[in-house]
Amino acid sequence: MKLFLRFVMISVVLFTQTSCFKENDFLFDSKTLVEFQATVVTSLAVGKTYPLLTTKNGAGTLITQVNLVGAQRAKDEVIKFSVDKDNTTAIEGVHYNLKGGTFTIPAKSSFGDCTVEILTGAAPTGTTKTVDLVLILEGNGSDITPNENYKKVGYRISF
Repeated sequence: MKLFLRFVMISVVLFTQTSCFKENDFLFDSKTLVEFQATVVTSLAVGKTYPLLTTKNGAGTLITQVNLVGAQRAKDEVIKFSVDKDNTTAIEGVHYNLKGGTFTIPAKSSFGDCTVEILTGAAPTGTTKTVDLVLILEGNGSDITPNENYKKVGYRISF
């Protein structure tokens, strides 16, 4: 009998502790953001706020996925990106080509592809055998803004 009473008491305690949890329905109601997937999943370069992905001189078209963080849109969204001049040592037209500086996130999608072309450029002078290209997301100019923590991605171009 004592064992049965102990079992009942434990059952009552367990039942009352688990039956009262509040159910949380998570609803994203913040502003819509864009971010580089590579920056989300790759370790940051030492002393930088972005990763440096390695690539070869003349690699051709590089595609980096961009995430739409927020509700999917009913129409295509054109997102702007540019070169971070402060952190880039590569030269446009020599080492890379931006292909317009925009890309599209299709309607009813959470992803877009940011593309940049890595050209067969001249090696830098001196002992350095690499140049860096750092891209920065700008958003769509109205209601889609870049996520401050994941708005940059870098490419280290080796010769």
